[in-house]
Amino acid sequence: MKDLLQHTIAAAKAAGAITLKYYGGKYQIERKERDDPVTVADLEADACLREMLLEDHPDYGWLSEETVDAPERLTRERVWIVDPIDGTREFVEEIPEYVVSIALVESGEPIVGVI
Repeated sequence: MKDLLQHTIAAAKAAGAITLKYYGGKYQIERKERDDPVTVADLEADACLREMLLEDHPDYGWLSEETVDAPERLTRERVWIVDPIDGTREFVEEIPEYVVSIALVESGEPIVGVI
């Protein structure tokens, strides 16, 4: 479990580095819904997390705010739940109150959490 936690921390740091590359810069802002922004930083951090977290465990499910939900995740015992930028509005407004949020749940119970 300790190795899994360390790998999750490394993934959070890598995704965080991606967000910092964009923070305070100029980039296009899309809207998923009327009041729900998404940026290239969200999408790149999400791709980084998906690659790193599923690399050693491709059998784990995946649920992300930035990825289309896949119903097969419901059949998986373990599922990664991530938000690559939890606080996108703050990120866009350059308020330093956002995090990379990662959880691993097993049979519906959280077993790893990193922000």
